[in-house]
Amino acid sequence: MVTTKSVIKKPLLNDIEKSSKSLLMQDIFYKILRLAKIDTPVILVGEIGSGTKRLAHVIHKNSDRALAPFHTFNCLGIREEEYKDAFWGQLQFDDNHLSLKYDLLEKAVGGILYLDQFSELSPSLMLNILDSYQKGCKQLFRHNKQAKPRLILSFNQESYHKILTHSIWEKLLGELNPVVLMLPPLRERKEDIPILIDHFIKEIKTNYPDYKDLNISSRALIECYDYHWPGNILQLKNAIFHGAILSHGQTIELEHLPFSMSWKSPYTIHKNNTSL
Repeated sequence: MVTTKSVIKKPLLNDIEKSSKSLLMQDIFYKILRLAKIDTPVILVGEIGSGTKRLAHVIHKNSDRALAPFHTFNCLGIREEEYKDAFWGQLQFDDNHLSLKYDLLEKAVGGILYLDQFSELSPSLMLNILDSYQKGCKQLFRHNKQAKPRLILSFNQESYHKILTHSIWEKLLGELNPVVLMLPPLRERKEDIPILIDHFIKEIKTNYPDYKDLNISSRALIECYDYHWPGNILQLKNAIFHGAILSHGQTIELEHLPFSMSWKSPYTIHKNNTSL
């Protein structure tokens, strides 16, 4: 898919360039905005915590389905009973009328059904879910195909590479004919770290009025930039929140970060205040 800036509205371009300094991520965002208008299944591949769900929301927000629901189903560790309850038709008797209800599909009518960590399922359960999705959609939306939820699946990067050599991959391609997008880990787009930290600090200040003076020191910022972030964006967000608490909502210093190698006592005991 060739993506050019000329086909994207200027306000969206400005938003993209503000939200990421990484040329790699900007290119992914351009593709995402184009992809949002094409009503096809999507597989988003990335390490855990790298932001696949955020991209799924971007697709939803910029698609013709933006006003319809975005519903997430977490596939990690699901039991067979949970899968059946979610995807299989259930007979329901209401007002002297017997009907077939599809709980998960009805929650995402006309919108997005996001199957998080789909790659962590067994091959047989993957196929069962897709088969149940197709059969349920035929039953529910045979008279209104536009109401059929659009599928977005997230794949863990390590599992994705294993699946590529398995026969299940060809079956998935045959069932879905999806567009596949790879999301780089945070360590490969470090120029975005200051932007993300600024966003997380603003979010904390909004949600916690007592932390209105929250900021981060240059030393702590450099430490964040140099760290390799195996847990990606999710780990960075947690670290900033951790620092916000230990700094009493003031300046996050090096010693307030959970991964700091030059760790010091994380808080100071004041005469009239011994709490964190």
